[in-house]
Formats: sequence, structure tokens, C-alpha cells
Amino acid sequence: MKGHDVHTFNPLVVVVGGEPLASSEVIAKGMKAKHKSVIQLIRHNAGVLGEFGTLAFEMRKSGGRPTEIALLNEQQAALLISMMRNTPEVLTFKASLIREFFRMRDALQQRSVNLWQQLQTAIAQEVESKVRASFGSHLMLERKKEKPHLTQAIERLEAEIQPALPLH
Repeated sequence: MKGHDVHTFNPLVVVVGGEPLASSEVIAKGMKAKHKSVIQLIRHNAGVLGEFGTLAFEMRKSGGRPTEIALLNEQQAALLISMMRNTPEVLTFKASLIREFFRMRDALQQRSVNLWQQLQTAIAQEVESKVRASFGSHLMLERKKEKPHLTQAIERLEAEIQPALPLH
């Protein structure tokens, strides 16, 4: 990758805490705008953007100087980009950003479904183990060996599923 800085690649949408988010930095670059102007637009419209969720800001070092970055959820990002001027290039970026939010949401939803199916399988195995154990002492010994593994698998899956659930 001669001549390319590998740190300059920024995905359009990232997942933080189970939620797809776009950074003000990525939006500024895609909209061909100055990042400072995008942050000012976010601050100026914080009230209406905040109606769609808490506005998250963080400080990042960029070229040695700390830079304030806003992280926007899908609705906030869509509202923000609707406030900005359109050019053919910008329209292409807007479509790409919206498409990426949809793709990311679908991927997270599929992950949740897969985890849910794994959890249901683990619970079924645990119940089956319990039923088998009731048939005799030899099967009860098998259950004693299986139970810690099954309990651990169920707890791990429940912990993975939990952050993906919507917080309403």
C-alpha cells in the first residue's frame, strides 16, 4: 500500500454498543464540507437532532490536535444530511450512507436472530439433559458433567443477545 496511509480509511457506519453510528468526520468528508462546519451545524440543530436520541460527542487526536467528533445514529445522520446542499457527488454520498445504515441494521438483526437460535438450542439441550437425568443415576452423572457447559453456553448467549435488544 505504498503511498497510502492505512489510517485514512473510515467506514461510513460503525457499530458502537450495538448501534450503527456515523461520525461527523465521515459525513463532512462525504459531503465535501469542512468538519468544523458540520460540527457547527450539529450544535446549531442539537435540539431537533436530540429528538432522535442523545447526541454523542468524543474527542479524537487528529494530526496532533484534539478534534471534537459527533457520532450520529441513523435518524440523526439522515436529518443532518437533509440539511446540507446537494450536488451530484453529495447525492451519491447521501444514498451510500443511507444504504450502509440499512445494511448494518440488517446485519445486526441477523446476528441477533442467530444468537437467539443458538440460545434456544442450548436451552433445549439443558432441558433434555434434565429429563434424561430423571431416568436413573447413571444418566444423572452425565447431567452433572453436561450442566456446567450448558449453563455457561446459555449465560454467554444471553449476554451477547442483551446489548442487541432495543432500549425502550
